Amino acid sequence: MNMMRDYPISTLLVFGVLLRIIVLFFYQNISIFPDSQGYLDLSELLLNFNFSGYDGTRSPGYPLLLSFAGGTLWIAVFFQLLIGIASMVVLYKILLILKFNVKSALFLTILMNSFLQVVFYEIAILTESLTLFVFLLIFMVLLHDYFEKKAVGTDLKMGFLLAFLVLIKPFYIFVPFIIYGFYILKKKPFLLFFSQKIILLLFPMTVFLGWSAVNRINTGYFVPTTFYGFNIAQNCVSFAEKSPEKYKDIAAIYVKNREKMKANEEDIAMAIWSSYPELKAQTQLSFPDLSALLNEFSWATIKQNPSDYWKQVFVSWSDFWRTAIYWNLDEFANKQSGSVFETIWHFQHYFLKLFKLLFLANVVLLFIDFIRNRKWTSEIIITTIIIAASILQAFTTYGSNSRFSYPFEFLMIIVVLLQLKKMGFNRYL
Repeated sequence: MNMMRDYPISTLLVFGVLLRIIVLFFYQNISIFPDSQGYLDLSELLLNFNFSGYDGTRSPGYPLLLSFAGGTLWIAVFFQLLIGIASMVVLYKILLILKFNVKSALFLTILMNSFLQVVFYEIAILTESLTLFVFLLIFMVLLHDYFEKKAVGTDLKMGFLLAFLVLIKPFYIFVPFIIYGFYILKKKPFLLFFSQKIILLLFPMTVFLGWSAVNRINTGYFVPTTFYGFNIAQNCVSFAEKSPEKYKDIAAIYVKNREKMKANEEDIAMAIWSSYPELKAQTQLSFPDLSALLNEFSWATIKQNPSDYWKQVFVSWSDFWRTAIYWNLDEFANKQSGSVFETIWHFQHYFLKLFKLLFLANVVLLFIDFIRNRKWTSEIIITTIIIAASILQAFTTYGSNSRFSYPFEFLMIIVVLLQLKKMGFNRYL
């Protein structure tokens, strides 16, 4: 144990490598899901420096990683495994910045990285492992007295990280504004709006608007992703039949597929995607044009049924606090090993759920603490970003909402542990 404390980084590296070797020994497969294909398609276009025929569905942050792998999936997974190990080291450093002792920081880093979904996201063609890494880097810079630093280099680093985060997932464009907002509030004078930290907004907004312009050229729509119409349509799944008469044909197809999925006990959040072939055949529209039509259909339906929409938003928000793992159980080396991993995850996901519930309960305590002390603590900054993500994703879409929470799960646990430190458990942490 003394050796582990004396060489914490080496311990983390050994643990990270061994864990991944064990998982790959039993799961010798790259997980491909419906979302994966869009990233693979864009990575091919990036490799060929040719965007002709691009449908605007994905932003290039994650496909860039795939293109660096030369289109070879196992090389891409190898990169993601390395990124996962690097994430462990960054998480450990964040815990030290937050005044956890070396022993506790090491134990907590190993514990959190033992959750199976961490490694399984790394061996899936999905954005989550890269998103987690970039978020951890952002918080490592942010929590290291970032608001007190005036070095241009640090601001450039933060601006670059935030821009790359938006390049991975344009949804995160709200994060730079929250961070910059905290800077303004901490420093008080609103002339600070024109300080060098405006880089935090300029870099991400340049990326966001720049990629939207690329989509405008290729699809005719100035949007960061042409999924927008399908995404908001998912929030109409429970009341699609209440749409205006103008959209009755779309509603009929949507409702038919929703009811079919209900009868088959399938996830109705995906009903719009089951409807896609039929909608495309009926409308004869391209994907971007159909998405624009679905956007019109959705907002018209929401306008007529606001209470149904708010109910659906609450369902989407609630789903954010669930836990999920992305794997294909039939791809394990044998059924026995698959059953063992499934049992481990069964217990782990309850542990994660407990911490998510404690995090939500802690939001109230943090609010009370802020009213008393008027201090913008690390916990408040982290919590604000997480709560904002949970609310905004709920307004945006329904389906796979728990994936939105994955990059924040470590931070939720940290916030709960910081509260425990305040309550007198600091000698253990």
